Amino acid sequence: MENKIDIFEIDIDALTAKDTLKRIVQFMESETVSTVEIVTLELLVQGQDDPKWREKMQKMDLVLPGEKEILEASEKAAGLSEGASQLNGHLMKELEKRVFLKMFFKYLQRTRKKVFLLAEQETDLLLLLEKLRSCAKGFLPAGQAVLPDGGRKDSVINEINGVEPDCILCVLGYPEQENFISEAKALLNARVWIGCSLSLLQEDRKKKPAGKLKKFLLKRAFIHLVDQQKSRHIKE
Repeated sequence: MENKIDIFEIDIDALTAKDTLKRIVQFMESETVSTVEIVTLELLVQGQDDPKWREKMQKMDLVLPGEKEILEASEKAAGLSEGASQLNGHLMKELEKRVFLKMFFKYLQRTRKKVFLLAEQETDLLLLLEKLRSCAKGFLPAGQAVLPDGGRKDSVINEINGVEPDCILCVLGYPEQENFISEAKALLNARVWIGCSLSLLQEDRKKKPAGKLKKFLLKRAFIHLVDQQKSRHIKE
């Protein structure tokens, strides 16, 4: 069952972890590059009034919620039916436990897919690799590169194509991540590109007081913006 949520004119695909993995396995069999982005509260708040960013997001093949608060806010604003609300409840539990990411990382290891890692700096690459290995012991990427803000994309594209990866895992920041895949998609020799926020890999930080406060403030801002969107739609 598919459940799409309209947040700031972006269709977010609220799928179970199992259904999401099925979709990505299908993408792996395609001859063209499929694009997937896992969005966070922070990313949506940052980009909601950026029309160029929204346009890039609308062209993604799959946009997934990365945090349960996205579903909570959409449920509150939309007044979902009981069936849809139950589905959202199941998805929220999966998001809390990062079920899809764990399943996907294990799938990459089990099927021996060639994976290329792309980040803004070396410390981010190390964090991504650490998370991968926590789910898939002994995981080794086929390649990796650092693309600092304003860095040369052509050399990174050449590095990626030299590996011919099945999957590119990208943890660049906003809006560099979306800009990169928008500009590079037609040039990449890969099957799937997945953009993800580093914050989804940093579980420990969210448990600290500063992390909890930031999450609380982001959630308040997000709910306010979603309510504004709902009010505009009602007036129209």
